[in-house]
Amino acid sequence: MHWLDWSVVAAYVVFALVVGLVFARRAGSDVDQFFLSGRSLPWWVAGTSMVATTFAADTPLVVTGWVRDYGIWKNWLWWAFAANGMLTVFLFSRWWRRGGVMTKAELAELRYGGSGARILRAVLGTMHAGITNTIVLCWVLLAAVKILDVLLGVDKVTGIVVASLIALVYSLLAGFWGVVITDMVQFVMAIAGAVILAALAWGAIGGGAGLEAARAAGVFGPDTLRFLPRPGEGTVFDASFWTAPVAALAVYLGVSWWAAEGVDGSSTTVQRVSAARTPREGMLATLWYNVAHYALRPWPWILVAVASLVILPDVEVRTEHPGRIVELSPERVVVAATDGAGRQEIPIGGEGFEPDWTPLAAVRAGEVVEAGAVVARTDGERAYVVMMTRFLPAGLLGLVVASLLAAFMSTIDTHVNLASSFFVNDLYRRFVAPGRGAAHYVGVARLASVGVLSLGGLLAYAASSISGLFLFFLAFLGGVGPVYVARWLWWRVRASTEITAMLASAAATVTLTFAPIPWPDTPLSPAGALAPEGRLCLVVAFSMVCAACSMLVTRAPDPKTLVAFYRTIRPLGAWGPVRALAPDVQADQRLGAALVGAAGGLAATYGSLFGLGCAFIGLPTQAAAGLATALAGAFITARSLAGLREEA
Repeated sequence: MHWLDWSVVAAYVVFALVVGLVFARRAGSDVDQFFLSGRSLPWWVAGTSMVATTFAADTPLVVTGWVRDYGIWKNWLWWAFAANGMLTVFLFSRWWRRGGVMTKAELAELRYGGSGARILRAVLGTMHAGITNTIVLCWVLLAAVKILDVLLGVDKVTGIVVASLIALVYSLLAGFWGVVITDMVQFVMAIAGAVILAALAWGAIGGGAGLEAARAAGVFGPDTLRFLPRPGEGTVFDASFWTAPVAALAVYLGVSWWAAEGVDGSSTTVQRVSAARTPREGMLATLWYNVAHYALRPWPWILVAVASLVILPDVEVRTEHPGRIVELSPERVVVAATDGAGRQEIPIGGEGFEPDWTPLAAVRAGEVVEAGAVVARTDGERAYVVMMTRFLPAGLLGLVVASLLAAFMSTIDTHVNLASSFFVNDLYRRFVAPGRGAAHYVGVARLASVGVLSLGGLLAYAASSISGLFLFFLAFLGGVGPVYVARWLWWRVRASTEITAMLASAAATVTLTFAPIPWPDTPLSPAGALAPEGRLCLVVAFSMVCAACSMLVTRAPDPKTLVAFYRTIRPLGAWGPVRALAPDVQADQRLGAALVGAAGGLAATYGSLFGLGCAFIGLPTQAAAGLATALAGAFITARSLAGLREEA
């Protein structure tokens, strides 16, 4: 990088540290200030912070890898979550803010009451403090390592240590105040950097004309530029129709969005909704986040990914002979052949390879391989960073690198802060040391932050694929979604129901991921290997069965223990026995307006997303239809928001 690039990066680091110093005293004054900014954020700050936090340094890398390896359609893996995102906007965000809780675990005790609720709160506090947030930290740190490797040639250990120290210093100083203030700057930097890189990369391949030339030349696979993968021959009722991509898409649209742990709001969403000034501002913040996250941000990353396929074709290196891998290095793979060919040295770096786009070993030392096996391949997730170094001039490269650093710091800060909030609020203050002073709890939160980030760094050292970690995380609590929705709508759900679903999901995910189970050859288990989408379906089914059995063998809760929750949240749904004990409470009455608003928001989001996409890839009629759908959806959303004004 040029000195001008380093100057831009240094300027952002100085800015972040100054913000941390300025807000250190306010953040340390009490736990609400440290974790929720005193519950005083306006909607546009809370919403922009959600957008900034969900753009981690790993996001453009993993999107690039998906487009290169599968096609644009693969982004349905996260586009599908716009459905539960809009339900969170119009239903759950208002209820979270009314509850006045700090974390999702705290809601458990408010919702259920009794000893079972206390156990559940402790289990959730442990789970989110020690597992879920550390998995997120792991893949964010891994992305930082890949970026540092391409830009500076830094090894994995050094990259993890440097990235962790930068984030840790900032997060210990600032608390949530520092997170949201720097998120505002990070959002502008990230959008600007992504758009600039997309424009330069798109121009480098000749724009739409270059795209058509590349398509005619066979650069892209059959599904690369498609929003939906091609089905097989036959009708939807024939087995030949269900190719692996089509089956995966069916899982994304039919299962993953409602089964996810964040179906009623992710931990990051709940934290920012809880930090908003009012329930209505929390609702508006969540709406802004969903529109920006799904409709505005994807295309700069996707355009860079598509352009990278023209400029950086995939490279695979194969062995000519069967044998055992006896040596690995960045320059070669050595195979001891078992067919009498002797020792075979296979170059994977140096002369004949582009210095910034070389294959990486795809085998392990001691592994036995067949003739023609792939021993090294280029990493599609690294292509985004390579495109940065090739096309961004001095100064602009620094801006994009600084935006990725800012994205990294924002996500790290958020999940370190979240994990420590679960530890302090739901474990330490609740069960270990209640009644201590604010300074004591803030000090414990800072110590917990060090521990959480250290654990994330250890996991990052052992991991290699951001996408693999993301898919594991989706399945890990993939079956609790139905229970999380039901607990708001049905008084009969118990704490034991939630505990059973959570533990069943976690146990099933670990078993299906690591146990050597043979599977039949199906679209969700091609060649006998269970695909992530097949794993998710099995996890959801097992979790739901376990949760249903738990409800069958336990007696109904005492309605008296649920009155406090009902009075506070005023939920709609099947609350008859509880409602009878609180006849003065006026429950939410605008279910229709909420569902219509969610549908309108989804139409506006998907219409914008696909309207823009069709315009870029040369489909003007479809682009016009998408944008018309977006306008109609926006009108419906605005009407629904007006109708819900008094209910918020």
